[in-house]
Amino acid sequence: MQFYQRLRTELKARKEAGNLRELPMVQFSDDNIVLDHTRYIDLSSNDYLGIARDINFLSTFIETMTDTSTASTGSDFAGKFLLRTVGCGSTGSRLLTGNHYSFAYFEELVASLYNRCIFSNQTFGPCVDEAKLKADLQSGSWAKNSSHKSQDSELYPNLELYHNDKHESKSKGKGKHKDGHKGHKGHDEHVSCEIKAATYERECLYLNSGFDANLGILSTLFTKNDLLLVDKLSHASIIDGMLNSKAKSLRYAHNDMEHLESLLEKYHQDYENIVIVTESIFSMDGDRAKLKEIVALKERYDNVLIYVDEAHSFGLLGEDGLGLCQELNIVDKVDFLMATLSKAIGSYGAFLVCSKEVKDYLVNFMRPLIFATALPPVNVTFSLYVVGLMSNGSMKYKRDYLKKICDYFHNNLLELGISPSESQIQPLITGDSQKALQACDVFKHFGLLALPIRHPTVPQNMARLRLSLNCNLRVDDLDLITKVIKRYRHLFVDAKS
Repeated sequence: MQFYQRLRTELKARKEAGNLRELPMVQFSDDNIVLDHTRYIDLSSNDYLGIARDINFLSTFIETMTDTSTASTGSDFAGKFLLRTVGCGSTGSRLLTGNHYSFAYFEELVASLYNRCIFSNQTFGPCVDEAKLKADLQSGSWAKNSSHKSQDSELYPNLELYHNDKHESKSKGKGKHKDGHKGHKGHDEHVSCEIKAATYERECLYLNSGFDANLGILSTLFTKNDLLLVDKLSHASIIDGMLNSKAKSLRYAHNDMEHLESLLEKYHQDYENIVIVTESIFSMDGDRAKLKEIVALKERYDNVLIYVDEAHSFGLLGEDGLGLCQELNIVDKVDFLMATLSKAIGSYGAFLVCSKEVKDYLVNFMRPLIFATALPPVNVTFSLYVVGLMSNGSMKYKRDYLKKICDYFHNNLLELGISPSESQIQPLITGDSQKALQACDVFKHFGLLALPIRHPTVPQNMARLRLSLNCNLRVDDLDLITKVIKRYRHLFVDAKS
């Protein structure tokens, strides 16, 4: 069959099955989306906290960076820093010219936030002043970082970004812990503390996208002597990473701990390492991974590692919005924690929280990092700004509001006989692809945009509308959605029935 004839045949088959995708022409206006010159309430995007399309938020970002009227907001340095990042554009591979200060500051901040979670779980003895450590890590958005002093003193007169004391220890004497605090009971205890801290301390690597991250990390780190056990409903990027890895790969039934345990029992002696790979909040069903059960399984074996994709929970769950692992208090048990910045954070890119050895290895061997152009530093600076707001509690009101509207809508669904999800992602299962298209048209008729999700994105006979609840929605909007579902209840089935 000729090449173009094959393409036409496959596209025709997909269209007849109701699964043909098209790229719509859209615009964004305030809180709404404009499609074919019609304004809709947007239920389709992953802008959960309403940041990505908020012009006021972007204006505040610029004003904060450039306002020199008070010491608590901007500064000459911050303003010049912002202008420099705008002027950088896409500067090439991070191994060449792309490792701008914005990347370093972001990685320092994120690492410190997750290490705060880890250290709060561990007992290191009196050689760590935990109150001082906590105060250092919570010291605000622009705290001094001595590890990245600028060589350009005129441009960077006050390099005050995200302090982490660990860099100061390199020039200190024996009686110091790596955070610069004096020990109280001699060198032996100090060494013990160093070993414990090194075991748990994490670093961060900024990557271009969640897809690049999952694809690159999973295909780079593991060898034919390793086994990947991947949840069957994991994201396509995880599946592609699995398929491109040299490791042996198996998929366990979705959230089925008995199946996962049976695979661990069967194969744990045959491989050097077994890596359990899962999303924390699943992107199509909105349910939560059984992470505590997975951690319990890991602790039964000495060669099991855990890889968690927090794309749909970072910025939303946990005391600081760091994700489901923080909420469950298991950050120290997870070996590879990946999250994206293109959803709740309203920016672009992704990051991996991991050990120093893993970060160094990826910088040297991960092809999607080495051979891809780095993101523009201004993009990374915006990510830095938003995560900085998370770290000082400024985004908590948005997280709280999103939780309230999710609870409200989930209760409405229960009254309609539809099982609610466990997150802001709510599928409305139609089963049939044509019904999903019909349901999409019904929603559009009432001014609501919810996209149909069909095979192969989801399994056969599991087509759906995927609702992404976000902070732009009001109670009136949720009541309208509920009325539409109730009126056209025959289009939807309960996934758990």
